[in-house]
Amino acid sequence: MPTAQTTLPPPPLRHAEMGKPMEAWHLNLQLHQPMREVDTSGGNYGEAPPEAGLNVSTGQTNQNQEIIYCKISADANVWTLTGVGGNLPGGPYTLTAQGQVLRIKSNGTLWRKSA
Repeated sequence: MPTAQTTLPPPPLRHAEMGKPMEAWHLNLQLHQPMREVDTSGGNYGEAPPEAGLNVSTGQTNQNQEIIYCKISADANVWTLTGVGGNLPGGPYTLTAQGQVLRIKSNGTLWRKSA
């Protein structure tokens, strides 16, 4: 079962007196620190984070993005975060108990585990 991502609602930009670059910045900012809820009630599973740098298909970068994973199911199943092409040093990382949290942040090249 894939993780479910929660995101902030869009900022209230209607009738805002700001330029298009600032509007784009505010809309982009809402996706910079998503939380992904991990439900392992269906069994063990794992996934990989998105690319740490530029996504050539969308033209957007994950540089400086932070992703927070939180296990929400109360079971003995394990969720594993694996690296993409070696861009997750020190991994793989696992969540084994309800309420455990894993936070990673991109520097544009690698994902780093953060406290």
